[in-house]
Amino acid sequence: MPSLSPQGLALVDDLVERHDFSRDAIAHMVSAVADGNGQMAMFSHPEFGGPGQWMQGGMLMLSDPFNHALNARVDALCHEIGDMIGEKAGEMVAPQPGWPLAEDNTAWWPAELGAPNATGEQNGLRYAYFAQARRLVVQTEEAIQVYDTLDHRIGGFAQQQGSRSRFTLISQHGQVDLASLPVISTDRRPPN
Repeated sequence: MPSLSPQGLALVDDLVERHDFSRDAIAHMVSAVADGNGQMAMFSHPEFGGPGQWMQGGMLMLSDPFNHALNARVDALCHEIGDMIGEKAGEMVAPQPGWPLAEDNTAWWPAELGAPNATGEQNGLRYAYFAQARRLVVQTEEAIQVYDTLDHRIGGFAQQQGSRSRFTLISQHGQVDLASLPVISTDRRPPN
């Protein structure tokens, strides 16, 4: 997770007083929700039961789905963070050295795509989704690839680890493997 800006750290301090999670866990979640523009988060922290995913509008997936008390606490934390940061998600995360910065100091994707509908990062992979342009930009250590999302209306993202790491999308057609989408462009280095 990227480090938090002074505004992000102030938000963490504010939330620690109201939620029964450690400062580290809340900082992790603020960063995850900020990466998702206040609308979604992919996270992995022991206090949240390991890896999980949240989306504004009612979707929460934790590793222990039957721990209803933990589900309620995590959902409340995510909703409060999302509501508090709203349009200021980019201000919560400190710029990372070495990454090209847009005017708002947050964009790493091709500038012509504008502002994404969702962003996230997990296990060395990060993504930015642009619904109107029907594009998904995925960055790994090796490259940045721009995918055509075709007619998929993406509502979630998942990454499976193991001997075969897979990145999948959740759309109106169900689960879609990233490898099934057409690659529009590949850049072997971060864009300038």
